[in-house]
Amino acid sequence: MNIAICAATVKGPKHHRDGQPNQDAIFYRVWQQYWLMVVCDGMGSKPYAHLGSHLACKAVYATVKNCDFAIPERELAKMVYLKWLAYLKEIHIQPKDAATTCLFAWGDSLGAVRLFQLGDGAIYYQTETFGQVKVKADDLFSNQTDALGFSKSWQDWGYQMIYFTQAHHRVALMTDGMSDDLVDEQEFLATMVDILKGKNFRQAKKYLQHELHHWQTPKHSDDKSIGFIYWK
Repeated sequence: MNIAICAATVKGPKHHRDGQPNQDAIFYRVWQQYWLMVVCDGMGSKPYAHLGSHLACKAVYATVKNCDFAIPERELAKMVYLKWLAYLKEIHIQPKDAATTCLFAWGDSLGAVRLFQLGDGAIYYQTETFGQVKVKADDLFSNQTDALGFSKSWQDWGYQMIYFTQAHHRVALMTDGMSDDLVDEQEFLATMVDILKGKNFRQAKKYLQHELHHWQTPKHSDDKSIGFIYWK
């Protein structure tokens, strides 16, 4: 597969000061003719948010590696949720105490890419056009948050199928600690990937970590996580 993957997550200044763990989690893997990127953001108000996000990453990988790539999106989302619940049950944690967003991109060697999003954050992609995975609009009159641990309906998920066929095609997944601060998302995606393409894997990861640590915007106190997938 002629793709490159780079991702990073950093603990926000507030969690450093409070001695709390990073409540974001990332996971990426390439195997056989497939690749996967997962970015999750544990809900900060929950006592086991950090475990929820890490187990969500684990649940996505455990699910997709044993599935046909053509599995219906609704069925896949349900299987991920059930796997996540099973992991929590093993360690006697209630789902609502480990609630987390869940964003992932699953691709194959032919260029097909399946994008899933539950909760805050963003998935931006550049193929022949620029786009973003659409999720359900926030309900200002409800306290319900879209996340594993709260959402049980497929309607809460955003889904998009795209195709990598050209060298300029790329995708980024990020938590809201970054996405909420972006002004020109298309320019950000283009600029970041162009920079990463000029670096080897170790250099690219180090560069991303530096950028996240020095994120000079109003939400800088948040944990921050981002993952990129692009043609080499």
